[in-house]
Amino acid sequence: MHRNPGIIPSRRALAVIAGILLLSMAARPAPAVAASAEPGPVLHFAADGSERVDGVLEAGRPVLVDFDLERLPKCRSRYAGGDAWSIGVHYRVDGGPISVQQVTRLDENRHNVKAPARIDLPLGAHDLELWFHAGDRAGCSEYDSRYGANYHYAIEQPPVVTFRADWSETVSGPIRAGRGLVVRYDPARLPQCRETYDGVPAWRIDVFSRFDGGPAQSQAVTGPDGESVPTIVDIAPGTGRVELWFRVTGRHSGCTAYDSDFGANYPYPVS
Repeated sequence: MHRNPGIIPSRRALAVIAGILLLSMAARPAPAVAASAEPGPVLHFAADGSERVDGVLEAGRPVLVDFDLERLPKCRSRYAGGDAWSIGVHYRVDGGPISVQQVTRLDENRHNVKAPARIDLPLGAHDLELWFHAGDRAGCSEYDSRYGANYHYAIEQPPVVTFRADWSETVSGPIRAGRGLVVRYDPARLPQCRETYDGVPAWRIDVFSRFDGGPAQSQAVTGPDGESVPTIVDIAPGTGRVELWFRVTGRHSGCTAYDSDFGANYPYPVS
């Protein structure tokens, strides 16, 4: 909870009329712009066979795979003056389905150069498993898979801040600069502006965030049917404090209402 415990009961008692009050006591207006992610972690696979992790793999955020092409040098056939081979990274999360992305691309001279692959790590993920395969037009095939064991990397879980329908808020762990924060918001906290169009919800709820009093950024916390959607807020490096608040918007009428702790917003310390 981030309200003064001495006034929680009175605020819950006001929940019925909170929408009216919040319209006049909302946080300072800010333009709705997409939240920009800070550079994420990188898995480096060097030519000498070594690996290095820069940063921390975290559920809900992407990781880049930087693979040196000299690790798989055998399958290098050419065709019509250009390279006729490629290298791909095969990966799966928690033993699930296998996906493939290329870590090579042809440049303007049709020569292969490395192309870092971006892998999205879903919320709740714990283990990233990957390996590499090179193949060419002649049928050559070569693997880099730690001798069949594959490469495994632990995925950390980000803290979660939950905003419940009963006007309580909880945080699951410390919020860290340069890392992610999951926001879970119950749409029942903002019941206003519930428009429909052709039987489909025509409203959305956004979370606004700002760091150390800086510019605000926003992103949706509801899906196309008005359901709650866990949202990642990327905390900028060097941040000491993050503020959150919420706004519901009717897409056709322009109706708006805020959940902003009566204009004070919801502040959280960042370590």
